[in-house]
Amino acid sequence: MDISTKFLSLTFENPFVLASAPPTGSYEKIARAFDTGWSGAVIKTLMEEPVKNLKNRFASIKNGGSVSCFENLEQVSEKNSEEWFLDIRKLKENYPEKVIIGSIMGDAERYDNWKKLAMGCQHAGADIIELNFSCPNGYPDRGTGAALGQNPDTCREIVGWLKNDKDIKIPVIAKLSAAVSDITSVGKAVSDGGGDGICAINTFPAFMGFDLMSLNPKANINGYSTYGGYSGPGIKPIALKSVSALLKKPGLPVIACGGIVTGFDAAEFLLLGSPVVQLATAVMFEGIKIIRKLENELKEFMSWHGFLKIEDFLGIGNKKICCYDDLDIDYDVKAVINGEKCVGCGRCVISCRDGGYQAIDMFDKKAVVDTAKCRGCSLCLNVCPNDAVEMIQVNEI
Repeated sequence: MDISTKFLSLTFENPFVLASAPPTGSYEKIARAFDTGWSGAVIKTLMEEPVKNLKNRFASIKNGGSVSCFENLEQVSEKNSEEWFLDIRKLKENYPEKVIIGSIMGDAERYDNWKKLAMGCQHAGADIIELNFSCPNGYPDRGTGAALGQNPDTCREIVGWLKNDKDIKIPVIAKLSAAVSDITSVGKAVSDGGGDGICAINTFPAFMGFDLMSLNPKANINGYSTYGGYSGPGIKPIALKSVSALLKKPGLPVIACGGIVTGFDAAEFLLLGSPVVQLATAVMFEGIKIIRKLENELKEFMSWHGFLKIEDFLGIGNKKICCYDDLDIDYDVKAVINGEKCVGCGRCVISCRDGGYQAIDMFDKKAVVDTAKCRGCSLCLNVCPNDAVEMIQVNEI
């Protein structure tokens, strides 16, 4: 089973790449990831001047002991650009088969700054330049990061600066935020500027809430906090929608990022047509050795369908995503409950009564559907904890 893939004519031994984040903050971290089997890495975003990060800069919401929501106030790399250029060169010398992506960020006014960083990455041996138009942590207040990605004209101009410069030889992609009214308009601006591709999405602007005992906000920085980047499994549906839409318009190649925790998550983005996926939060929680699980889960998915290589299914799912008005309004289904699986918990009865059409009642400690009342909304399917509900076409009941 072959899980190698291609993006912008570059070969990746597998679809899994470390996103620009704490796991790519140094040569040592990236080298260990490459030794473990990751196919590529995006370096921690560099600016001309390094930054000093806050202490206590992460926050989370836990469900049953596991983190369900994660917030990050970390900014760009604490290393200066010259240090990074040396690290990129060393990485490329020691791991020539791996794909190294240089993530850079500047402001809307200084082309020379963007060019200096891009040229430094290129000369060091980076394969791709990723423009950070999407960091939500502090930089929007300073007119950069996600503030750039809010303005299609600015994105078009910055991409155009680099793509029209004959000194820049390697592909240029832009990492976008979903926190915009229409991500495809920003994607089109990147395309119009000559961009080679897109990465979507970055973390989503958020605030993780309060500790109700101390009344301090999360993350707590000496009694205060601010808005940060929300990541983890909860943003996967936002990322899926963004990737799907961008692959349709403007149609540039897309690297997917956001909420990917398993190889099965990655398979969904591959079905949309994104040949490469980036991960960060999952690696922060489970470590770089998660790569083996990711590969095995992706191969397991492929085995279900007899796929032998990624090209066998890449993009076939996005053909099934259409506009609302193109959906079949006459498609008619009803809920059917499997009595053997039903445990009589009554969740479907409560949901149907208070959020549906009062079509389900309990008989002999089992849920039963009144098909005359059922309107096929599928609420019961989604609240059932035991997969006892199935939506069946009316002509098959």
